Amino acid sequence: MSTLSHQEIYKDSRRAAVELPLGEALGALGAGATFPLMEDPRQTNRALLIGMFVLRPAAQAWDASLGEAVPEALRAGEAWCFNVKGFDGGWLIAAGNPLDAYRLALQYGLSDAVIVGSNTVVTEGIDHGDEPGYLWQPYGPAAWPQLAALDPDLGQKIADQRAAWQDIGVLSSRRYPAQIVVTQSGKLREGARDIFEARVFHATHPDGTPVESYILTSEAGAERLRARAAAHGLADRIDEILIATSPEGDPETLAIDTVPAILRTRLDIRIANHDGGRTVLSEFSAAGVLPQMNLTLMRGAPVKAILSESDRVPEGERGELLENFESRRQLFFSGDHRLPEGLIPISVLHDGGDGVVVAFDSRGQRGL
Repeated sequence: MSTLSHQEIYKDSRRAAVELPLGEALGALGAGATFPLMEDPRQTNRALLIGMFVLRPAAQAWDASLGEAVPEALRAGEAWCFNVKGFDGGWLIAAGNPLDAYRLALQYGLSDAVIVGSNTVVTEGIDHGDEPGYLWQPYGPAAWPQLAALDPDLGQKIADQRAAWQDIGVLSSRRYPAQIVVTQSGKLREGARDIFEARVFHATHPDGTPVESYILTSEAGAERLRARAAAHGLADRIDEILIATSPEGDPETLAIDTVPAILRTRLDIRIANHDGGRTVLSEFSAAGVLPQMNLTLMRGAPVKAILSESDRVPEGERGELLENFESRRQLFFSGDHRLPEGLIPISVLHDGGDGVVVAFDSRGQRGL
């Protein structure tokens, strides 16, 4: 049975630049666990970017034994799926796993910024009817039922840990992580809603302070976004919001390789978690600016089995969905769809059930 408590079942301390301790309150949840970083932001002049995602095998369960040969067991999983077209959202992949929700809240809370692609922001970050758009903030997942029932004080524990990391210089002095939306072109797709409608540009935190938000884009993209800002009440903030960087002579391209240094020098962002989507995460990996990836790999039922049983799938659609599953599943890794050799595990946490959280050295990986 999956729980919030977990153990570190594998560690390769040779690769991490620093292993940050978790305080007594959080350390009690993860026996022996530390928080490894592939770069120590106190020793560099750039932001450390960490990719994050939750994955589940598409049709065949990953049930390899997590005994002594942990790295080999990780590579036994196949066809890692991150989404199914028409059923977007983490509910299908994470399936309410408490450890995944905890790690989401923890990584949001122990960062200076969360980076998200524009498609993800439009899909998840805009109000839909009575459902408010998502904010990539620690107090969101901390309040989810699967976490609140297990530890109603988790949000405060993460805030206390954030303060401890600030005291040792790993994080900046900001209370909440900034939200950074990535759009290379800055274009408004036909029929789509505008990223300026997202809550990250209009919401306030529980303490009443406005959410700190930015758009990372190309020089040409910045001009397109600037032209639309007034229509969304952002004319007076748009120069502060935009972070534009392009290679010389190529204004349509986002110079991803310059992003870590810009985030650090302009905004004092020391650790930034990159929460996808998959396309923009792969682009950052291809540019060589993601030295670390923290992935939750789900055991238990594969995605297809969950779809066949979930009451969130309308009965009238279930047959067609399962019949066309191969064309609707979205796989995370290219090639044979297994974990690539360029991802080297440095820490593996297990909750004793479905949840396995792996920190990877991804310096040798280019693209997904």
